[in-house]
Amino acid sequence: MSVAHVGNVSFKRLMSGDLRQTITAVPQSLDNQWFDRELLDRARREGGVGRAILREQARRSRREYLRALLNAEKVLINRAFLYNNPQVYQDFAKRGRDHDAFRQMLEREAIIPLLLTEDGPLPAENPDFQVTEGLAAWREVAENTMMSCLRMSWDDTENAALTKAVYKAFGAFFTGFVQFEVPALQRDFDLAEDEAVSALARLKEVGRWVYDELDAGRPVVRQGLYERFVVGEGGDVAARQYDPGQPHMAIVKQLIDLKYATNLADAIDVFTLTPSDSPRRTALQEALQFRRRQADPAGETDAEELITLLRNLAFENVQALLEAVPTLDRLSLADIWQVRNEEEWRTYNAALAGVINAPSIEALADPVTGIVEISRAYLTMLNKAEQIRDDRSGERFGGLTEIAIDIGSLTVNVLYLPDNSIDHEIIGEVAHLAGKRAARVTLRLGLGRLLANRSRHRIETTAQLLDLRMDDPYREAKKLIEYLTTRGSARGGNDDGTDLSNEGQ
Repeated sequence: MSVAHVGNVSFKRLMSGDLRQTITAVPQSLDNQWFDRELLDRARREGGVGRAILREQARRSRREYLRALLNAEKVLINRAFLYNNPQVYQDFAKRGRDHDAFRQMLEREAIIPLLLTEDGPLPAENPDFQVTEGLAAWREVAENTMMSCLRMSWDDTENAALTKAVYKAFGAFFTGFVQFEVPALQRDFDLAEDEAVSALARLKEVGRWVYDELDAGRPVVRQGLYERFVVGEGGDVAARQYDPGQPHMAIVKQLIDLKYATNLADAIDVFTLTPSDSPRRTALQEALQFRRRQADPAGETDAEELITLLRNLAFENVQALLEAVPTLDRLSLADIWQVRNEEEWRTYNAALAGVINAPSIEALADPVTGIVEISRAYLTMLNKAEQIRDDRSGERFGGLTEIAIDIGSLTVNVLYLPDNSIDHEIIGEVAHLAGKRAARVTLRLGLGRLLANRSRHRIETTAQLLDLRMDDPYREAKKLIEYLTTRGSARGGNDDGTDLSNEGQ
């Protein structure tokens, strides 16, 4: 690590290797094109993105950004977002507690500016769009704060080659739409089979267009994809003039945005934090199926091993914490910084990092360091945050812990409720696994809330903990479901929560 001096700014130069063994995330919610499913559907029904939708999008973006700072050890922020996104620069645009907290987060590498081709945290020339307030505030902070910035390489020639590879990976992804599977589309976008078949046909059109563009030597970037398949002819991408008349516009847009968000994070080997009510990383259908001849570093699992894990998890010591979980929507940046300096946050971060950095079925089941301890530490941290805010006027809710098991295009969610009972829900069809010799299996831990008299739930945050392979997934998935059926009732309805994922291609 070296210190660079560019103009009036001094900063430490980081590369991805400097972040090894840390929980570092890139939050998708700061992308100004991000809309969750509910807001996209509302825009479709209202015929466009109006001011009310934009206000709500900004509120949700801010909420997800603050959650990222609470849940991740380090948060990478695209340099441009620091001065053109009000959800970020509102904290340091004026003097006060949030301004001081932001500077301390920069100094302690809780917030790290992410550079692509830039050589420093300030633009050499003023941008060609109006960012007067944000840029002036960011300039003042940057010139008076020792921070760290991350780039793929600080050698310009090497960095140019790595950047080109990132752009190529983005374009190449869409040519793979021809291999997408209908069952996975049904699961990830909650579609009926006929809708998924129609959506896949549209995705193949996107893939063919991308192939022709690449074959002609033209680069494929998000702007071009939006102009062709999201806003349509004459639409303004910057103004978010989405065209509801474009076939399956919402699905195409969400897949473009998800790949855009994960692409650079993959290149620097950090987590992507996808927001609540947005498609999870599974929607990219990366390596749904393993083949026996394929070199595969992942471990193997079967139904018996998963059943043993689920049977051995005992949440008795967490039940009281799950009965009255506080909402944290009133937290400020300064509040979050104070929480991060408390022992409760350090305990939670250490528990999560311990499992993520040394994953195994045995580690997940360990009562002292595994899933149960992560759940307990997270809920204890939330209660500490409420004490720091000193505001009990917010809603409190019944909480739950969820173990999500993705087996190819099937997801089995196992829900541990406050009364120590277990429910489960099946998303997708086990029959779609028939005939597959092997499938990818991922295990995710989710923490969330019960809704509507416990008939539905929302997961607030999830983290992928394990990536495995399963032989004969149809047989093994049926065994797992049969076990769960004997343990508790099935539950309907599911809302995606914030997804902390570092799956690679």
